[in-house]
This record gives sequence, structure tokens and C-alpha cells, in this order.
Amino acid sequence: MTIATSTITSKWQVTIPEDVRKEIPFKVGERIAWEIEDGNLVGRRVRPLSELAGCLKSNASPSSADKNQSAFAKAALARNARLAEQKP
Repeated sequence: MTIATSTITSKWQVTIPEDVRKEIPFKVGERIAWEIEDGNLVGRRVRPLSELAGCLKSNASPSSADKNQSAFAKAALARNARLAEQKP
């Protein structure tokens, strides 16, 4: 387990220490979810939807609800790709 410290800036920003970045390979633009657990602040990497694409494939023929979900998933992946391209 890595223990590292950061300082909160006047803009309420923190830098992820190098030791943590080496252990968890973050990418620029990735998101972190913050939670309070038993009085402790816990940051968790939010995995992009693209990492989950295709993990729920089925051999059954798609129903109309499945087609709608598939269209939603495609739109979400396209949006994620566009946002990734915009990041410096």
C-alpha cells in the first residue's frame, strides 16, 4: 500500500503524487470519484465506459429494448472518444 501526501492549493486542487501515479496508471482527463468512508476521504478512479464495451455480449437475438440500449452505448462511446480527442 502506497502512502503519499499532497497539499490543497488555494483553488482547492491537489496533485496526485508520483508514487501513486506509478501504482495506478492515470491518464490526463480521467476522473476520480471522491467518497467519505468512516471519516476518511477515499479517491477512486472512474473507469471510462469504453473499458466496459463488449463485456456483456449475448448470443440471443436483440429485442427492441436491447437495440435501444445498444444505440445508447454507441452514442456514449462516441461521446467519450470525442472528449478524449479534445484533451491536450
